[in-house]
Amino acid sequence: MTSKFLVSLLAAIPACVCQSQAPFACNLKAFTPQERARHHGLSDRLMPAVQSARERSDGYALQVDARKIGFVDVAEWVDLERKCCPFFDFSLDLHGEDGALWLSLTGREGVKQFIEMDFVRLRDKLGHH
Repeated sequence: MTSKFLVSLLAAIPACVCQSQAPFACNLKAFTPQERARHHGLSDRLMPAVQSARERSDGYALQVDARKIGFVDVAEWVDLERKCCPFFDFSLDLHGEDGALWLSLTGREGVKQFIEMDFVRLRDKLGHH
């Protein structure tokens, strides 16, 4: 009897995992009015500061000009962005000697295409028009 319960439980896990995935849609209702204004302001500074993009199999790594927007502000943007778009995986890399700042936006299948469609201000840097 215990093994039947375990088999039933294990059979249900993939269905639970699929249902828990966030849809590919930004939930702007996740923000308070103050957070929305802050996210908009940070986006207005971050997007023009992206110097280049490296394509990855699961998304993009964006090189950010740290003279235009600093690490802490990019980290705050990430913190806000994950509230409205929880399907992204984020990674921030700050390289010591050259000061290079990289923001990676990655995730499950479909995230890369979502970035290409949704991040309109980065299209010239992503190589997709």
